[in-house]
Amino acid sequence: MSGTAFDFQDVTYAYRSQRALDGVSFSVQLGERVALLGANGSGKSTLLRMMDALCFAGGGTATALGAPLSEKAFEDEVANFAFRRRVGLVFQNPDVQLFNPTVLDELAFGPLQLGWATQRVKDAIEATLHRFGIAHLKDRPPHRLSGGEKKRVAIASVIITEPDVLLLDEPTAALDPKSRADLVAFLAHGLGDGRTVIAATHDLDIIDDISDRAIVLSEGKVAADAPTLDILHDIDLLRRTHLVFEHHHRHGDGHEHDHPHGVHGHIHQGPEG
Repeated sequence: MSGTAFDFQDVTYAYRSQRALDGVSFSVQLGERVALLGANGSGKSTLLRMMDALCFAGGGTATALGAPLSEKAFEDEVANFAFRRRVGLVFQNPDVQLFNPTVLDELAFGPLQLGWATQRVKDAIEATLHRFGIAHLKDRPPHRLSGGEKKRVAIASVIITEPDVLLLDEPTAALDPKSRADLVAFLAHGLGDGRTVIAATHDLDIIDDISDRAIVLSEGKVAADAPTLDILHDIDLLRRTHLVFEHHHRHGDGHEHDHPHGVHGHIHQGPEG
């Protein structure tokens, strides 16, 4: 699949008097895997919400899938429906997203909203239950699931509608190590080829697995836009944007040194780092 998924040029956005995005410009092509990196308050969650048309630019221009990403454009129900069919967002907190009585109902909700035929919905649910390993949960209320199970169901409820673009807000937030590893493996290998995946995160440990490109936000501006590995090796950039911090180590032999840490562990520097 070719074409442009998103194009943002000099985009601004403010919550009352607090500017969250300040002159943001970038493009994402269909099929790209992109990480939106930034410390808390950097603007990455606002940007992701804008990509899902939950808020709109206060200045500059934004397009999604070749069409204007604006409040006026989304007053058109046909345009709104076409967008929702192609773009899906998984929220940071799955409790915000899951509201149906059972997991089965949760999976059926999106396809039914899109007007799928009954048999197509049934086939899609069956395939999705097995693809995500959640068949044993199908009759369970989502609010009774573990954090990892909720996250898996939330992603499944979006993926079942076969969106071209998958947006994820802090996908590993609040997950235990096993659930986190399972989710990263799925995002890295289980989505199939050609899907556009954009994940907002400050978890540096996962981005090499789930993205090929990283856009770093700091104070509402794009601080860097480069291949993921280049970003990970730029320790000075990660320090400046508060994605890593210095931790002082004292070894048993008395040797002391500072070492950069990310949110979940060490950041390993290259031979010159």
